[in-house]
Amino acid sequence: MQTKTHVHWMVRMNRRNRSLCSLLLLATIGAHLFDKGAGPVVWALASVQYLIYPQLLYLVARGSTRPREAEIRNLLLDGFCGGLWAAGLGFPVWITFILLVTVTINVTVFRGRRGFWQAAAAMSAGAVPAWLAFGARFSPETGWPATLLAILTVGVYVMIVAENAYARALGLQEARAQLRERELALKRQLEEISGLQAQLREQANRDPLTGLYNRRYFDASFERELARCQREGLPLSLVMIDVDHFKQINDRHGHPVGDEVLKALSELLQQQVRASDIACRYGGEEFLVLLPSAPPEVASARVDEWRRAFAACSVAAGDGKVHATLSAGVAGFPAHALTSNELLRRADAALYRAKTAGRNRVTVAADTTDEAVCFA
Repeated sequence: MQTKTHVHWMVRMNRRNRSLCSLLLLATIGAHLFDKGAGPVVWALASVQYLIYPQLLYLVARGSTRPREAEIRNLLLDGFCGGLWAAGLGFPVWITFILLVTVTINVTVFRGRRGFWQAAAAMSAGAVPAWLAFGARFSPETGWPATLLAILTVGVYVMIVAENAYARALGLQEARAQLRERELALKRQLEEISGLQAQLREQANRDPLTGLYNRRYFDASFERELARCQREGLPLSLVMIDVDHFKQINDRHGHPVGDEVLKALSELLQQQVRASDIACRYGGEEFLVLLPSAPPEVASARVDEWRRAFAACSVAAGDGKVHATLSAGVAGFPAHALTSNELLRRADAALYRAKTAGRNRVTVAADTTDEAVCFA
């Protein structure tokens, strides 16, 4: 059996409104029938119309697969029946008025102005069979009991409609407030997801030990920055750095100490590089730093400052401290190479010369592959 929660709100609301208004209409029309001395058949028809009929319409609408459309048809049927009663009674003014008001407002609420004319048309259509059966007649008078009950019916009906509108407005306001809260919650979730995605992208581009960019990110950035400098006619320098005697540090003090040495160099680079520079851990104890807009002579001077600062650093190792040094090779665009692969090769060759020349120094690639300039 279908429960109340499964019944369309429009069907539930109209059942309540129709049942209450039908009782008021029965009282009003009953007072008029009593004044006119109506027979038992008319009283029986009135009882069926205003006591049984509302519940039958509710059952029809509740059982429909399209309850809203079924309820609209019920409202138009209300208009047709109202026209029957108004014409059958001879169009008493107050009774005709309350029938017209209740029928037209009901449909207008759901269909707007079009609904008003549809309800009026349904009521007019209902008057035709009554005219054919009883003849066209006009008896506008109602006794004071029927008049007072008609006024009461109109007042109660307007109050019901207003209360329903107020309840619906409150419901819509609450629904909008809940929707806004959900939108805000969804926005916060999207921002959190966006932040997490940014973190994941950042983590995917970072070396987990040092926090510097990894080689994958560096390769993509290298090509992009080199193309930009070529386009804008700017210089670019590539620095390859290697920690001197790193294997000996690991063998003598252990890999955790070696890791701390790498971290110390990484922190130094992060502090010293510009926002436009890109520093990465190339692999093992080797690092790459890209310096857009910096010619080799400027880059080498900066790298030499890093070299001296790193040599002054120390890392705890048991009861003592470990000091490490670095060697670096610098190659520049367009002075030494025009492509990324060639720049890497020239920087690597300069680094090799720094190593073979005694380490703890910065070597700049020369204009030829046979010479290099060293800074120690």
